[in-house]
Parts: sequence; C-alpha cells; structure tokens
Amino acid sequence: MRSRSLSVILLLGAICPVFAQMGPPRGPGGFGGFRGREGGPGLFGARPGRVVTGAPYSADVSNSVVQSLSDGNSIQRSTTGHVARDTQGRTYSQETITGGILGRNGPTTITFISDPVAGYTYVLNATTKVAMRREIKAHPDKPPQAGSPDAPESGRPPRPNVTSVDLGTQVVNGVSAQGKSMTHTVPAGEMGNAQPIISTFETWHSPDLQVVVSSKRSDPRTGTSTYALTNIQRAAPNAALFQVPSDYTVQDAPKGGFGAGRMRPGPPPPPAQ
Repeated sequence: MRSRSLSVILLLGAICPVFAQMGPPRGPGGFGGFRGREGGPGLFGARPGRVVTGAPYSADVSNSVVQSLSDGNSIQRSTTGHVARDTQGRTYSQETITGGILGRNGPTTITFISDPVAGYTYVLNATTKVAMRREIKAHPDKPPQAGSPDAPESGRPPRPNVTSVDLGTQVVNGVSAQGKSMTHTVPAGEMGNAQPIISTFETWHSPDLQVVVSSKRSDPRTGTSTYALTNIQRAAPNAALFQVPSDYTVQDAPKGGFGAGRMRPGPPPPPAQ
C-alpha cells in the first residue's frame, strides 16, 4: 500500500506542470500525438489547448486501450470518470485508472482542476489530502494549436501515406459533431515490415462545446484505443467542482515539478490532410 501511495505522489508531481498548460479533456491523440505514461490515447484524456469560455458542460468520460499480443495474450488499460467546464473556462477532471502502472494494485482516482480565472491549476491527491498548486497564465484569446480539432487548416503539405475522409455531421452521444477519418499506411519494407502496416483514426468533434466527444484509434502495433464523452449535460456544472475541498492542504509545486522533463507533449496530432 505504501509503494502504491508513493507511486501516486510521484506521478502527480510529474503531471502537475504538464496539466498546467492543458485545457479540458479532448480525446486521444492521433498519429504521433501526446500520450501518457501508459502508452495509451492521452494523459487522462487531456489535450493541450486554449481556454474555452461560454460553453459550459459536464459529462462522463471513458478511455480504454486494448492490445492483443501474438501469443494470444492481451493488455488492457482504462480510465473512467467525470469532466466539466464552467462558463469562465474553469475545468474539472476526475478519473479512475484501472490497469497499467497506477492501477496495477487496484483502481486509482486522480482529480485535476484548472482555474484560468484565478491563474492556478491543481492536482488533487485523495490519499494525502494535498492539492498541488501551480501558477498559470490564462490565454482566452489564444488561437487553437495547429492539429487540434478546432484549429483551421495550417497550410502544411499533406503527409505521405495519410488519407483523410470527411464523415460529415451527425448526432454523437447526444450532441452535434463533425466526423473525420484518417488512414495511415506504412509501406512494406519502410521499417523492416514484411507487409504494409495500416493504422486508422476516427474522431467526432463538437463545434459547440469545442471538445472531442468520441474517437477511436486502431494500430496493429499498439492496439485499439477508444475515447467517449457520454451523459453530456449543457447546463452550468456545480461551482463546487472547481474549488479545492476545504479538508485539503494546498501546496505550491516546485518549479518544473517532479520529473517534468520526462513528460512533455509530443508533436501536435493529427496529421494534416
């Protein structure tokens, strides 16, 4: 139990500086996207992004990775939880991790609060009742990053061996969403592979909420990752979600955080059309 608590504390310290620059959860990364330590579709679903105001919501979130091995064995990792955002751009994410490093001794719950109005993010450790605080600068008018679902086309030349298909607009998990499917082919022999390696990435993005509501990434090398927001509510969430509970001790994170240099976002996903 002690070793598990220590693992949680160390990982929270590493996550804190990364999450300080992140917005609400926005689904798994595409080809070459940001991934957490578990090698899955994203660090608790979170993606770097600008502050989104005037579009409150709350939802249940699920994020899973299933990898089938050649000997018939399989590896499974998952997170489930709840996410929310208020009208001023504050975000909340509480997720329970099952499997992998943190979940190997049982489910582990981690809570994140980002308050761009006050200028702080918090990582809450339920085991120690400590909220690790880090100062941030809010950028409500910062344009979305290239490669994010709400970013305009960057004008970059198309990546070779990547095809993109517009799936149109449809209602997904109760909200209107725009779909996009991409296929990436690694030609035979390019990396020593005898046959072509084909990966697919499908994402459904809500323009109103500016979040990914559903996505699926499939790669024969890493398995299948699925992400979904369900039970989406458009009303303003309870304001208490975005406040550190009174029984927690607030501590300022050390500059750079613990192991911050080992956990940084990768190149922006997904590839250009």
